Amino acid sequence: MSAALSAGSWPAGLGHRAVYSISAVMESLRGDFPGLTISKLRYLEDQGLVTPERTQSGYRRYSEADIERVAWVLLQQRDHFLPLRVIRDRLAAMDAAAAAGASAPSPRAPRAAVVGAAEVATLTGQELAAVEAVARAAGLPADAADASLVQAVEAVAELAEFGLDLRHLRPLFQAAERAAGLADRAVAARWGAGATERALAARAECAEALAKLSAALLRAQAVRPAPR
Repeated sequence: MSAALSAGSWPAGLGHRAVYSISAVMESLRGDFPGLTISKLRYLEDQGLVTPERTQSGYRRYSEADIERVAWVLLQQRDHFLPLRVIRDRLAAMDAAAAAGASAPSPRAPRAAVVGAAEVATLTGQELAAVEAVARAAGLPADAADASLVQAVEAVAELAEFGLDLRHLRPLFQAAERAAGLADRAVAARWGAGATERALAARAECAEALAKLSAALLRAQAVRPAPR
């Protein structure tokens, strides 16, 4: 694919003139995806899922087709728990279909219903009891699960390979709860308490930044020489 989304790419039938700034994209999508951040948009670009044009000054410019493409990617992550490699393969197939003039899915399909613990067990290949135990430990809903529970169950299963079970992981769950509280206080101090659209988006952005900090600090510790 060229440096910008070509007219032969999916989604077809939308404008391919790159005139929208990254802030305009955020404004367009934030209603459906309140947790969307600029860093997330840039990450999708790094992964080759959307390719905005660049002005001579280096600013990103998106087309209508780019915006709908981003929305579709976010839907696949949020509602269907698909990893980016699978999303990338599906986009490539839809690009090929669009170039050949074949029909393809509409950009914004209806949101899928949340799934229960049994569906999470099927998605992750784990026992139902294990899924419910992770949900209780993490304070996540088991009967109205989303991608968060799927990812948590997968991570706990991976850590079990290192001999770590939920008893060992309790400090991580407690740290996540404290970080969420920190995000709540930071947002309330600036935007006030309540579930306004801006407050919810700010809370998600703050939580994502805290998660990045936690991951960076953990990686830094992991590369240090083991104590003798």
